[in-house]
Amino acid sequence: MNEENIIELLKKSKLFTSLPDQFFQENARFFHPVTLKRHEGINDGLILKYFHIIAKGACIMRLIDPATGKSIAPCLLREGDGFDLLCTIENQESWAEYVSLEETLLLRIRNEYIRHWLKSYPQISTNALHQLTKIIRQLEKFSESIVFYDVKTRLAKLILRLALQEKKRLDSNRVDIPLHLTHETLAEMVGSVRSVVTTSLQALKKEGLILDQRAHLIVQDLEKLKKRLEDFL
Repeated sequence: MNEENIIELLKKSKLFTSLPDQFFQENARFFHPVTLKRHEGINDGLILKYFHIIAKGACIMRLIDPATGKSIAPCLLREGDGFDLLCTIENQESWAEYVSLEETLLLRIRNEYIRHWLKSYPQISTNALHQLTKIIRQLEKFSESIVFYDVKTRLAKLILRLALQEKKRLDSNRVDIPLHLTHETLAEMVGSVRSVVTTSLQALKKEGLILDQRAHLIVQDLEKLKKRLEDFL
């Protein structure tokens, strides 16, 4: 990948929104492309050294309890998002690891560059604040769902949110969610276990709301799912 390609991808990054072209021309050489295979993770060893921008693909933030091995995935990161800002700013280890849901292209840069730019460019600091706010909102919604809703409702809310994020639809009311979402991954994303999620998916499938085939979700009737969710709530 040449420098021109890297600049094109960097301009889509939410951390570097509204920066002058000169910034990209001077600093693109410090970024290195890295490709993750599906379900490949980046742990705290690399996160302490490097900041990563998702150029193509999607990752989940996974938190694992070292005592029990139980895990949750409260945040989904898509193209343009970066990780891990908290770890980069604080320069401390994180419990989080980031796992790709499909083949994912990252742009990797050493954390000291990000820390320097946060001090030198007010726009980057502003963008970083927006990114941290987005993460906090996702954590807030995840916590709210865990406390107030059952697993079937949490799953329906997650599927609806993912469907509404997709710009391309199979038709006016059918949406293909182009992420490799195993039952185990979905369980992490709604704070449950695989067996309960499998049962809930089967129930949604019987209602004609979704298709679930080989970790591939299709919303069969978006409006019906919205209405059904209203009934859940």
